[in-house]
Amino acid sequence: MFATVKQAAPVLKMDAPHWDEDQVKDLWGKLPTPEQLRFQVFTDQFTQLGTQMKEAHERFVAAESDFNAQQQAGDAKLAQEISRLGAEHQAISDGHAALSAEREHLRTTQAALENERAGLQQHRLAITRQEEHLTVREAELRGGLVAEREQSLAELRKQVSDLETLRNRLPADMDKERQTLLAQARLDAQALMASAEQHAATLHGREIRLNTLELELDKRNERQQMNEELLQVRCASLTKEIEEGFQRQLDDKEEQLQRRLKDLDKLHNRIDQQQSELDGLESLRDQVGDDPQRMLDELDALRQDKRALDREVQALRANRSEDDANELRSQRDRLQERLTKDENELFDLRHRESVWRSSVTEQQDWQKARKVLEKNRELLHDVVDRLQSDVDGMLSKQKENTVFPELTRMDLELIKPVHTDPVPELKHLVGDLQARILYAEPGKELHFRKEELQLFVGGLAMSQLHIFQGISGTGKTSLATAFAKAVGGECTIVPVQAGWRERADLLGHFNSFEKRYYERNTLQALYRAQTEADQDRLHIVLLDEMNLSRPEQYFAEFLSAMELSERDRWINLMEARPAHGAPTKLRNGRDILLPPNLWFIGTANHDETTNAFADKTHDRAFVLELPKQDTVKEKIAKPQSRASWSFESLNRQFNKARDKYKDQIAELQTLINQSSLTTLLSETFRLGWGNRLESQMQRFVPVVLEAGGSEALAVDHLLASRMFRDGKVIGRHDVDANKLHQVEDALRVMWEDCELTGEPTRCLAALESDIERLDSGR
Repeated sequence: MFATVKQAAPVLKMDAPHWDEDQVKDLWGKLPTPEQLRFQVFTDQFTQLGTQMKEAHERFVAAESDFNAQQQAGDAKLAQEISRLGAEHQAISDGHAALSAEREHLRTTQAALENERAGLQQHRLAITRQEEHLTVREAELRGGLVAEREQSLAELRKQVSDLETLRNRLPADMDKERQTLLAQARLDAQALMASAEQHAATLHGREIRLNTLELELDKRNERQQMNEELLQVRCASLTKEIEEGFQRQLDDKEEQLQRRLKDLDKLHNRIDQQQSELDGLESLRDQVGDDPQRMLDELDALRQDKRALDREVQALRANRSEDDANELRSQRDRLQERLTKDENELFDLRHRESVWRSSVTEQQDWQKARKVLEKNRELLHDVVDRLQSDVDGMLSKQKENTVFPELTRMDLELIKPVHTDPVPELKHLVGDLQARILYAEPGKELHFRKEELQLFVGGLAMSQLHIFQGISGTGKTSLATAFAKAVGGECTIVPVQAGWRERADLLGHFNSFEKRYYERNTLQALYRAQTEADQDRLHIVLLDEMNLSRPEQYFAEFLSAMELSERDRWINLMEARPAHGAPTKLRNGRDILLPPNLWFIGTANHDETTNAFADKTHDRAFVLELPKQDTVKEKIAKPQSRASWSFESLNRQFNKARDKYKDQIAELQTLINQSSLTTLLSETFRLGWGNRLESQMQRFVPVVLEAGGSEALAVDHLLASRMFRDGKVIGRHDVDANKLHQVEDALRVMWEDCELTGEPTRCLAALESDIERLDSGR
């Protein structure tokens, strides 16, 4: 115990007591026995306390030893880190010194090159002066020939002037002659067309009359045949019905007669039985000798009963005969009346048949006239075919002279509007579109969630440029092509090449030697969407892998045009207006309009072979990240008929939704502009919403809401694709994780202030991914 106290005293910074064990024992011996017992209890407790103090002291010593060991290891590691940093600092210093030496060497080399350049300039000046001297001497030597050469030169210039005058006048004469020939050809074509139309109209009228006569004749023949068949059927049916009726009646009467005969037999049996009983009674009376008077009375009673039964039998027989005769007579009369009526109807039908047969001669005359008309029709068809061939030949020659052959062909062929169907209301549109896309590709089911389709439909109202991103197999290309098939639209697939740099790679170019514009598929799709036939249909131009080249180069004019109003979105094709043959939809023969019923949809992959989108492209496009397709969990009915959606109807639905939610979206924009998130993005990241983003929100969010989505879904997508992407809020090297945490907090506060449901999952996912990147030091 005392040893433990002595060990613990220095640790506690206290003096050890001067008592020892002998002093305690001496004190214990001097105490009385009762006090010794109390002192023994105290010493036992004190001993236990000493033991516990010893154990605590040992633990303290062990902990102190571990701490010292850890401190030594940390000091060693710190020394190694200081050594490594010193080495790196020395390496940086050495590199800096090497760079300084290299910079000094470059300065020396540059000064030497400057001196050498000055020497070369002086040498060149000397050579130039020598050339001037030699030229003067040569001119002096040839001075005698100058006059003769000047005269020859004047004559030559005159000849050249005459030839140039002739050359300049020749195109005008050729153009004038060409215009004269074209005018004459147009007049001839108009005359031929007028004649053809007149012959065609006459032929059409005759054909109509012939068809009318044939139709009437066929109808009369059909009615005659039907009436004959009906008459035969009715006669057979009536005969069969009469026979069956008589047979049923005979069977009924026979059955009734048998029942009456059975009743009669029963009565006869009863009479015979009573007669035998009477005979038995007579013999019994004779045998027993009964009272004769009583027996006579009984016999009279029996006889009276027999007479009553005979009368009943006679009455039954009389009633049966009279009733049966009357019923049969009435049935005979009814059947006779029906037979008479049917005979009259049969006579009438036979009379009508004789009248129809009398018209056989007239029918034969009609057939002869029909053959004559058919012969005339064949002759007129031959004439029309020859005229059409002549007109086609003239048009073909005219087409060969046009600068835009394919666009000119569309002017001639796509003139009849295609029938389109009204678009369902937006609240039903997404479900209908999901079902149509699911079964759009034969043998392949394409399932896209309603949330993705709600955003896609909102994107159609927001921008004419869509960008679909996602890993391979997510349906980027399939969504564009299946959408076009589902709505009865046109989809033009344009594979983007890695070397595209300018507008001509996308639209085509003008060959000045051939005087012809090589129209690529994109240009033809733009023009087709404006024709009379297709101006109310939906058109898609699919730019497959559009970021193999930079869209800011080959798509630059379209990006600029999308900032203008719809009627001012003109794309220039060539500098000068063609001399002739300009398509009707081109402005001044050289500018094409970006039609509102056409959307560009680009698919994008992100790897070492592709380019990142610049802000100019990203901010003007609707960007949709497509996840991997899910399996179909619910049974979706296949649409019964195909649809051909009307663009005008779809646009009206978009405008209706924008007007409906106008005030709600304005209030939402006010809350967002006044939020702490807006302030933080402006002051820390130098980012703002801008007029473009606010305008896109006014067109995008109402359509998503009307299509069954939520404000939270629309705002989350818009912010994630505009602000919370690489180069804006995330993916930067001048931003640390703390700032991103501040953005996350401000985003959550704004979400609550705007009373948006759920969480901004897309924005939060982007922030968390970038915070993880910064924390890992990437």
